[in-house]
Amino acid sequence: MIRMLKFSVTVLLMLLSCFSLNAQTGKVSGSKEDVVLMLSGEEKHGKITEMQTNTVKFIHTGETLVYELKKSDINKITFSSGRVEVISAPAANAGREPVESGRPIEPGLVAILPFRYIAVNEPLQQVTEKGEKLQNDTYVYLSNRDGQYKFQDPNTTNALLYKKGIDGNTIKGYTYDELCRILGAEFVLQGTLSRSVKESVNSSGSSTTKVEGNKRQNDNSNSTTIENQYENEVSLSVFNKQNEKIFANRRTAFLNNEGSYRDALRYMLKRSPIYNK
Repeated sequence: MIRMLKFSVTVLLMLLSCFSLNAQTGKVSGSKEDVVLMLSGEEKHGKITEMQTNTVKFIHTGETLVYELKKSDINKITFSSGRVEVISAPAANAGREPVESGRPIEPGLVAILPFRYIAVNEPLQQVTEKGEKLQNDTYVYLSNRDGQYKFQDPNTTNALLYKKGIDGNTIKGYTYDELCRILGAEFVLQGTLSRSVKESVNSSGSSTTKVEGNKRQNDNSNSTTIENQYENEVSLSVFNKQNEKIFANRRTAFLNNEGSYRDALRYMLKRSPIYNK
């Protein structure tokens, strides 16, 4: 009986020794593990053994091998104590192509963006075409004069924007200094044409009298014409490569015909700082 009791005690001590040895080899208990969240979104569970300047030493749960993780790849660490330490914050607009991959900025170069064209009940295709026509009209007018400022061909501007996936909607996510780097221009010109159309009805009448012998005959005729009256308001802004607005103006065309916007546009361009005097 005593011999059996001694044997049982010996087995119990051996089991306790095994549990103690297992704990010392670095195997991490699931209830007390550190969680490393990588910038890629991957989670690593285990134990942080050492924090260095640029790396973190880490053991995966159930393993003994020590890994070194780059801090630049880590978003945050949630320690077993509950404390959270942010290592590297995710970059804003991570899905967007870096602007730093743009062109070298050419001093004195002005890039003219496609104009915003705001009109009621006009098809999207026509709105897009009108915006590019306004862009081209502005380029032709400004490039006719030689001076310190040069103007990027609209085809080049639009191709560079297209390569970056920038259109009338996505351009809102870019600052003007970023657009300058993408287009390689020192200045960016942005414009808008807002148009409203009203119908004007004109009526006129005329009367003629014919006399034949003793007979008098009166002929009365009326005519009605419908004419479109356009109200064109043009706004312009110019920004430099430091994202500073250096010019802003707005003008409503004096005349009410469709092409009267040109007068308002040219009036403001002549007074802008990028006009070659």
